[in-house]
Amino acid sequence: MGSGLPRRLGVVGLGLMGGSLARAVKAADPSVHVAAVEPDGDVRARALADGVADEAAAAPGEALSRCDLAVLCTPVAAIEALLAPVSRLLPDGAVLSDVGGAKAQVVARAAREVRAGVAFVGAHPMFGGQGGYGGARADRWAGGTVAVCEDGAPPAAVDRVAALHERLGARALRCRAADHDAAVAMVSHLPYLLASALSLAAREAGPLAQALAGPGLQDMTRLAAFAFDIQGEVARRNASLPEAARRLQDHLARLLGAVAASPEAARAALTEARAARLALYPPPAGAAAGTGGTR
Repeated sequence: MGSGLPRRLGVVGLGLMGGSLARAVKAADPSVHVAAVEPDGDVRARALADGVADEAAAAPGEALSRCDLAVLCTPVAAIEALLAPVSRLLPDGAVLSDVGGAKAQVVARAAREVRAGVAFVGAHPMFGGQGGYGGARADRWAGGTVAVCEDGAPPAAVDRVAALHERLGARALRCRAADHDAAVAMVSHLPYLLASALSLAAREAGPLAQALAGPGLQDMTRLAAFAFDIQGEVARRNASLPEAARRLQDHLARLLGAVAASPEAARAALTEARAARLALYPPPAGAAAGTGGTR
């Protein structure tokens, strides 16, 4: 365990995140034994042929009883359903974790359902995408950020989960599940709903608007392309989402008011917004902040 990696890792779900996790672990240390669980037979066969998994089963089973760490890498509804049965398979002293995007509900359910002798540590890699196993990459963790929830978990178990993600090249941010959800409501789940609403409004705007739509709208609506099971099920579990939406509504109302009031008010409000964006995402060193526009 000194390397930050377990000796035997269970990966439940070999989609984009589970496949990337298994690839990253094998790239970091090929001696780690990866026991995968994946219902898709073609994906299981590919993972075995690729050397991503040492063994693969269609459902959780006896192989997990030899794992000192297991990670649930499925959509969040499946994560919740798997907490109890997977924890019953793991040995005493093992750690169970996940990659779900909403943490408070999962952590609370884990406190009720994960068996005694197994510690649950909720985690959320703040990177992902779409593509399934075919899009899995060994470097997906490199340079990323992973929230690691400390709620109710023994410090040593939290350390083990944080060490795994750090060993793969990510930064582990320790936090409480409720604080995670409040933050992610603003930076992930509300943008998903906003992209979805904007997509619907653009469709209703008519054929001319659709013909004139360019990369700006494409960028703004990218998140709406996520399947409901991946992002919608996560967003609807976040109790902090209404407050995030209220904050956005307040800022939108203020900006609309400034635009209507005067050129000076509009310039001041939108310049402040531009500065906020540059503070969130500074341009690369030596590069000037963009001044042009895209439609």
